[in-house]
This record gives sequence, structure tokens and C-alpha cells, in this order.
Amino acid sequence: MPIFPPRASALFTAALLASSPARAERIDRVVAVVGDRVVTSWDLLLDDALEGHLPCPEPVLCDPARPTLDRVVERALVRGLAADTATYRPDTEEVELRLVALRDSWERPEDYHLLLRSMGIVEHDLSGLLFSRMVVERYVQRHVALPVYAGGGDLADYRERYDEWIREQRELVRIRLVEPDQPDEPTSDPEAQ
Repeated sequence: MPIFPPRASALFTAALLASSPARAERIDRVVAVVGDRVVTSWDLLLDDALEGHLPCPEPVLCDPARPTLDRVVERALVRGLAADTATYRPDTEEVELRLVALRDSWERPEDYHLLLRSMGIVEHDLSGLLFSRMVVERYVQRHVALPVYAGGGDLADYRERYDEWIREQRELVRIRLVEPDQPDEPTSDPEAQ
């Protein structure tokens, strides 16, 4: 097989994709960029759909009183901080147990499958999401919860320390919120038209 230079390879791939038959794709809107991670409106919808169904060992990460965008952005920020460090990585069995708990949280199995279909995902996609959430939980537990509880603090102290800690992290990581496109305002100035 011939080896193409990177630019030629990219052009070849683009041409191949352009000539491929059309298929249904999920179109999504970017709502935030957190470091090098993208948060989309789909991420927010999925987070809301899963609320109350996912176990949350670190309550500061899934407080329903906080806006969904804040929760999702903060998880993306912490996931970036954790990177691929082995310390925070759950094993496959732990992720599978969390997936089973999620699946069993629906009273009717058909509601769970309806969620998957409506979000355009399969269980494997949820496994990836759960993996990331577990990494975030472990990072927050190690860097915030354990020091607070080791110092004799309680849940209120934990929440206060988390808020302070996440504010500090937000200052270190570039977070850009993307405003939705606004329709052009009609103008009465004939020169502008």
C-alpha cells in the first residue's frame, strides 16, 4: 500500500468521505470549550436525562440545584486535569457495575432503551461516559474530599472547599462559553439593506 504524505492523506480521506453515501448523523451545537474539551448541547441533554439515575458518590459533582452547564463544564475541566493518570482510572468491572446500576435504575427496561434510542447512543457509549465520570469522581475525592474529611470537616465543609477549589481551577483552564447564534435583527435603515 502506498504511503501518502500527511497532507495528501488528509485530502484523500476528505475526498473519500465526501463521496460516501449520506447517513444520518447527530448534528450538535458546541456550548463550551474547556481547555481542549468540547461541551455540546447533547452533553447537557444527556446529563439532564440521566439525573437521578446515576449513583453519585461525590455529591458536589451532581447537585441538581446547580445549573446543568456548570456541572458539565466542571466535569470536563476535572477530566482534563485527571488526564490518563492510572490513579484515577476505574477498571472494566467497576464501570460495568456502574452501568448495571444505571440500567436497573429505570422501573421499566423499555424506558432505558428509549433513552438510548432518543439520544442516539448504545450502551458502549454510556460505558465511556461512566468511565469519565468515575475518573472525575476519583480526582475530586483525592484532591478535595479526602483532605476535608481527614481534617475533621463535614459535608458543608466539603461543599465550601470544592467551590473554592473549582474556582481556582477555572482560573487556570481556559473556558469559553459559546453563545447560540442569534438571528439578524431587522433594520429600518435602507442603507444597511
